[in-house]
Amino acid sequence: MSGAALSIDLESYWHAELLRTRVDRAKMADRVEEATRPLLDLLARRDVRATFFTVGEVIESHPDLIRDIVAAGHELACHTYTHRPLWELDEAAFEEEIVRFNALVARVTPGVQPRGFRAPTFSLSPATAWALDVLARRGYAYDSSVFPMKTPLYGVPGAPLRPYRPASNLVEEDPAAPLLEWPMTVWRIGPVTVPVCGGFYLRVLPMPLILHGLKQAAKSGPMVIYLHPWELDPGTPRLPLSAQDRFITYHNVGDPMRRRLERLLDAFDFQPMGAMSRQWMMDGGDR
Repeated sequence: MSGAALSIDLESYWHAELLRTRVDRAKMADRVEEATRPLLDLLARRDVRATFFTVGEVIESHPDLIRDIVAAGHELACHTYTHRPLWELDEAAFEEEIVRFNALVARVTPGVQPRGFRAPTFSLSPATAWALDVLARRGYAYDSSVFPMKTPLYGVPGAPLRPYRPASNLVEEDPAAPLLEWPMTVWRIGPVTVPVCGGFYLRVLPMPLILHGLKQAAKSGPMVIYLHPWELDPGTPRLPLSAQDRFITYHNVGDPMRRRLERLLDAFDFQPMGAMSRQWMMDGGDR
């Protein structure tokens, strides 16, 4: 099976890892509507459906937006309730977030049951793999939190590059595991691994490299691309940060990122992750 999933991490700019402890939320607008509505318009013009991994706080503050996302045919999935990384939670606190999220979705969009999950800041690791057991208990079918390379903040080096059912170390496969894992797409060239899956990497790497890397990665199986609406928003507030943090957070945010997304939409046919998961299992991908 080939294919490409477009996933949107629906959160405010202030949920970003380098900003979440630096913003006085009472004094600043979250700009979720301003960032997300144009993205929805773009996807509608292109007839593209995506998966929106959504923070519960955003659903609570913008229920009409969430209903519009679902009405447009996009998949609603979970990005926790508060966007705290898993390394800040224990199993009980994480399960409480999932229970709150599921209950909120049931109130705002009756009949919608989230089946997919992504950990904030790709914070799923062997030390936090208990989260997969919680998700299985709460009715989830797939996860997309494994970043199969090491970065300064996250990553599971050695993890498979194609969909798999993860053992507790996240590197080995366990056919009996209840959740299907969709790792983020990277391009391996011998000993070098290039992250071509979106987000910061889509903003900073040369676009020809991104497109070539994705086409090479697609030869091994389905691709998973991600981005945040705030990355497309020219009005995302620029906060005072160190030079390094400013580059990571704001480089090519706004129209440059939108143009890069449009080039991806030109190059690939995207679908939601839930649909791709069902197709993967129908095609015998688990065997």
